[in-house]
Amino acid sequence: MSLKISINNIKVQLSILSLFLVLALSGYSQDGKNLFKANCAACHKIEKKLIGPALLGVEDRWENKENLISWISNSGQYLKDNPGDSYAQDLFKEYNQLQMTAMPLSTAEIESILGYIAAPPEVKTVGPEQEETASAPQDDYTNMWLFSFAIIFIVLISVILSVKASLKRILLELKGEDGLVAIGEINDMDLSTYQQTILWANRNTKWMIVVSIFAFIGILYILWSSIWTIGVYKGYAPEQPIKFSHKIHAGDDGIDCVYCHSGAEKGKTSGIPSVNVCMNCHKGIESGKLYGTEEISKIYDAAGWDSDNQKYIPRNQDPIEWIKIHNLPDHVYFNHSQHVVVGKVDCKECHGDVATFDYPMHQENDLTMGWCIECHRTKDVKMNGNPYYDKLHAQLVEKYKSEGLETFTVNQMGGIECAKCHY
Repeated sequence: MSLKISINNIKVQLSILSLFLVLALSGYSQDGKNLFKANCAACHKIEKKLIGPALLGVEDRWENKENLISWISNSGQYLKDNPGDSYAQDLFKEYNQLQMTAMPLSTAEIESILGYIAAPPEVKTVGPEQEETASAPQDDYTNMWLFSFAIIFIVLISVILSVKASLKRILLELKGEDGLVAIGEINDMDLSTYQQTILWANRNTKWMIVVSIFAFIGILYILWSSIWTIGVYKGYAPEQPIKFSHKIHAGDDGIDCVYCHSGAEKGKTSGIPSVNVCMNCHKGIESGKLYGTEEISKIYDAAGWDSDNQKYIPRNQDPIEWIKIHNLPDHVYFNHSQHVVVGKVDCKECHGDVATFDYPMHQENDLTMGWCIECHRTKDVKMNGNPYYDKLHAQLVEKYKSEGLETFTVNQMGGIECAKCHY
């Protein structure tokens, strides 16, 4: 009777193990949705054209899946390696020769995205408020997945140990010695491969402990590392109401950053230019290099400008609802004028070489506290010829005369004290 109960216990335990494995694999297949949102949604929609083509049925449009995966991984390299692929070359020309960003994705991740595209959830019509919410920073499910895998690992170990105990009872009952025969003495039993694996693990307990310790430490390390990515939105590039290209304006046309972001020299925030600033140029420029009149007409609508009659139309005007990209936590104080005017920090040092960024604009650096402190510790302050620092520079030279220093970092001026940024 006890033998039958033990066998039933093993069946139940293996069923639980199978259920967890199925749920784990099911969760992995659903990850295609999150990968699509994080890597593709800024430029592509599934059922309609956005910056790039609609993706529904994309596998059918390519000669084979391997070519498609290569294209997604690095479209620029694919075009160089496959000049005879007419479909890829025509696609590149159709979209104004805008090259898709190379994707740091594995083949398995790309296949997961393609699986999601092939069978997307039902698309629902959303209103303006919902669309704006969709453009917020994408949720990072890394911690959730790591925690889930940790739970699955713990359950897996628990089930294996429970199965081992049940097998031990069964084998002892088959020997008929009421627990007096050790597992290590069983040699010729007709066991399955799975049962033999359990027996091996039982006989090599020390190795199993070592492996388990290393696995546990590895999981803790991954979890600890992922904690530092919470709230970090490096690469964030939301879809904007108007497809504004910094490359054209700041790069090709050489417009200075502070012409549009005048607040950067005067106060805490750099500010987003009003539509009137846009109209200073676009009263006379009605067609853009990339999108023709499509995007500039949105500026005219916001300003109430009648381009045919060259006059403003009196009406209630709605401001352009730009989506902010660089967001610092509420408990952090940062002053643009202090860095731009006093510190003479070039905009690109924080925002990247914006003059080369096409649409959509993105966050270049992670903007974490560690990133700011590293700059304060290593970057020399430009004091020469800067009257603001004349007195302070003389004091610092006197303070550090034993070291013979003439240049100083923000750190040496007290720039990493907590109260400088948090108060």
